[in-house]
Amino acid sequence: MLIYHGHTDIVYAVAFPPDGSVLASGGKDGAVHLWGDGPAPVPDAWRNRPPVHALAYLPDGRLAVASAAGWCVARPGDPLAGLVQSGGVTGLSAAGPDLLAVGVGERYKPAPGEFGLWNLRTGRWVKPEFREQNGVRAVAACPAKGLVAWSTGHQKVTVRDVRRPDALHFPLKRTSPAVALSPDGSTLAAAVDWGVELFDLAKKRGRATLKGHKGAVAAVAFSPDGRTLATGSWDGTVRLWDAATGREAGGFAGPVGKVYSLAYAPDGGRLAAGGDTGAVVVWDVG
Repeated sequence: MLIYHGHTDIVYAVAFPPDGSVLASGGKDGAVHLWGDGPAPVPDAWRNRPPVHALAYLPDGRLAVASAAGWCVARPGDPLAGLVQSGGVTGLSAAGPDLLAVGVGERYKPAPGEFGLWNLRTGRWVKPEFREQNGVRAVAACPAKGLVAWSTGHQKVTVRDVRRPDALHFPLKRTSPAVALSPDGSTLAAAVDWGVELFDLAKKRGRATLKGHKGAVAAVAFSPDGRTLATGSWDGTVRLWDAATGREAGGFAGPVGKVYSLAYAPDGGRLAAGGDTGAVVVWDVG
C-alpha cells in the first residue's frame, strides 16, 4: 500500500494515464498533484484554483481537469489555462481520442445544468446537447463501445451511444453521485445511498443491487478487464465485487476517511482511492 499526502481537503478525483506511469489527484483545495515514486513537481498554475471535481486522461497523455469554474486540457507540466464552459463542471470522462463527455451542475444540490460532448479536434460541442433542469452529478464513458452515461439531480441515469441521438433512461430511488460503465459496454453501475445498482444495458433493466457498505457509496470503478467492480464509501472502506455475480470479493481500508474517488491503473494491478482526509492510497490488487 502506498500513501500520498499533499491535499488539504477532500480528494474528489484520481486518474491514471494510459501508460500507468503516474497517478493524478485533484481536490476541493483546488490543487492537482501528480504522484509516482515520489510526488512530481506541481506547477504554481496547478494550485490555488477552484475545487477540482473530475480528472480524465486522454489516449495521447493529456489530462482533462474539471473544476467549479470550468474545464481545460493540458499536458503534465504545462499551465492549466483556457477554461472552457461557464459554470461548475461536476463530471468529465474521455469518450474517445478526440471526444470529452462533460457534465455541468452542482455537486450537492439541484441546479440547472447540461450534458454535452466536446470535440477536441474541432473545438466545438457535438449536437445534441442535453439540458438537465437539476444538473449533472457524475459522468462516465466506455470509449470502446462509444457509450456515455450521466446521472442527474432528479434521480435518473441516462446512457447514450454517441453515434445515435436517442438515449436510455434509468430511474433511481435517489440521486447518484457516481456512475461507471463496464469496459465491454454491457453494464452500468450507479451508486445509490449505501449500495450500488447494476443495469443490464442490452436488456434495458436492472440486474442486481450490491449491499454491504455501512455508509453512502460515493465512488465506483470497473477493473480494466471488467470482472471486478470497486466501490468506495463514506464508511471508510473500498469493497470489491464480482461484476458478473454481484458477490463481494474482498475489500480494503486506509487512511482516506470517507472515500470520494476511485481509479484502476490500466493494467488492473493497482487501485487508487481518495477521501476527505486529503490522502491518496494505492493498493496492489493484481
